[in-house]
Amino acid sequence: MNIQIQALSKTYNGNKQALREIDLSIGSGMFGLLGPNGAGKSTLMQILATLIPPTGGKVQVGPYVLGKDDHCIRQCLGYLPQASRFYDKLTGEEFLHYVAAIKGMKSAKERRAAVATLLEKVNLQHHAKRKLKTYSGGMRQRIGIAQALIGEPRVLIVDEPTAGLDPEERIRFRELLEELGQERIIVLSTHIVADIEASCRSLAILDQGSMRYHGTMADLLAKVQGRVWTTYVHERDLHRLTGESVIRRRKTIEGYELRMISSTCPLPDAVPASPSLEDAYLHLTRGESDE
Repeated sequence: MNIQIQALSKTYNGNKQALREIDLSIGSGMFGLLGPNGAGKSTLMQILATLIPPTGGKVQVGPYVLGKDDHCIRQCLGYLPQASRFYDKLTGEEFLHYVAAIKGMKSAKERRAAVATLLEKVNLQHHAKRKLKTYSGGMRQRIGIAQALIGEPRVLIVDEPTAGLDPEERIRFRELLEELGQERIIVLSTHIVADIEASCRSLAILDQGSMRYHGTMADLLAKVQGRVWTTYVHERDLHRLTGESVIRRRKTIEGYELRMISSTCPLPDAVPASPSLEDAYLHLTRGESDE
């Protein structure tokens, strides 16, 4: 199964264009959707989840066409929204039973087996009897993934899943998604570059509703190969570099360590550096040319 998106657009209130002519192909495994806040990522996720209709274009999930086969799309899809709402007075186990019943799992025996399997998959089997209001941020995201996996969906959509998690929880959550991605399509939407860099081979970059890149991680890094430089400058000289392509700076005892993008050596003491996804991402979203 794959997802094909053609000329997808979304306009709100007649004039606010959230998405502009998006063309995208998504295959099996982990696929990253990267972009700053307000880029249109959540709008695209909600369209894929059949929650809001597009203004124009076509979306096909496997053999099913959005707007025509929405019920069938929902049957093969799991969704973890950016702002998940839980019934805090329920335990984790009770919550999953409730969601399973809503999704049409009528047999109590079938629900018990599915809930037990999912709690173990997200490593919450020892916290099943605790109320959701006592769960940490990472545990709430894991129970959110568990509810999205009810019914064994072939497509899983997760929107900003690691926002607000501490570094250790974020790593554990990424590892869980990587494991799940071996069996299905996972679309991971985030503004956190490290989540994509650690988990996805293919990605797309959205910025202000437009697609800035779609392809493999390797091809994206090739766009900035030979253009990334590092150097050190004294604090008193920093103001002179306002016109240079400084993408990151780090304070040191005597001044600043700078990371820059330039097609030629930007400063006499600058040395070449290996490019990262963050370098390429900033290069594209700041409107830098490939020339």
